[in-house]
Amino acid sequence: MKLFAVLLLLSGSQSFARPEVSIPATVEVSQRPLLRLGDVAVVKGASPSLMNRLDAIVIREDARELLISQKLESKEVLKILKAEMESDEEIRAAKPSFRIPSQVKVEFAKTPMSREEVQRKITNHLAARCNECEYNIVIQSTPTPVSRTWDLDLSQLGAKGGFLLPVRDGDSRQIKWVSGTIRVSKLTPVTRRLISQGERVTAQDLQMQMVDVTFAKDSGLRIEDANGQMAARALPVGTPVWASDLQREPAAKRGQIVKAIIGDDSFEISANVQAEDTGFVGDAIKVKNLDTQKVLSAVIIEKGVVKLQ
Repeated sequence: MKLFAVLLLLSGSQSFARPEVSIPATVEVSQRPLLRLGDVAVVKGASPSLMNRLDAIVIREDARELLISQKLESKEVLKILKAEMESDEEIRAAKPSFRIPSQVKVEFAKTPMSREEVQRKITNHLAARCNECEYNIVIQSTPTPVSRTWDLDLSQLGAKGGFLLPVRDGDSRQIKWVSGTIRVSKLTPVTRRLISQGERVTAQDLQMQMVDVTFAKDSGLRIEDANGQMAARALPVGTPVWASDLQREPAAKRGQIVKAIIGDDSFEISANVQAEDTGFVGDAIKVKNLDTQKVLSAVIIEKGVVKLQ
């Protein structure tokens, strides 16, 4: 089926990334009358707030009509989207692009709740939190709601690992659950060669690759964050580099001769002193004047330079 992109409210030659909303040529939905954009769309590059607004746009008040035609015309969808953009300032300001087939084949799930639909919704909401991440969602079980006006509560959705999401079953207060797992991959620095413990890491030693960070031991880095730091352990070729794998090089070491300055922008003098402590930029350390043997307090302002207090 031929696809075409529709860009609404585009002005000028703006180069920033815009949210992208697409609808697959064939899409499975749950067995319920109300059909929203969030039930059928794949959304990329949206903020969490914009995602919630797009998710709530009603495409069909009574989707049961699609049981006969089994198709959704792009003209119908685009007319609704245009009206929403004209009335909603946040959607209009985001200038989303829409990619919709001329006809969308709609298939209703054999169960009241479509696993494909739930998976799509979860992926959209996770992508709104981390645009550069890639997600693999596995739905393990879905409930059988008594009512067809159920709502999936995504407010409690975690970023990775196993999850239980509440399903509010119509007007009743009964809560049922969707269970599954989330695996997430993210661009992470990976070593291009063996880096020995204590060796300085350079930008040339690393390359960015998509790495499964579902069970990562700590936060990821950018190459510029790791550049110039020391390896806290040996890092073989192809090893993802985490914050705990690196250690900062002290800006002053005990026994090192450092430059001490005193004064302000209009008047400043300097002298060489000996560091009595080891520290990083911003740390307060003791320094000794070797001529007088007097010990003073100073703050490290850059590598090898302290300011006397």
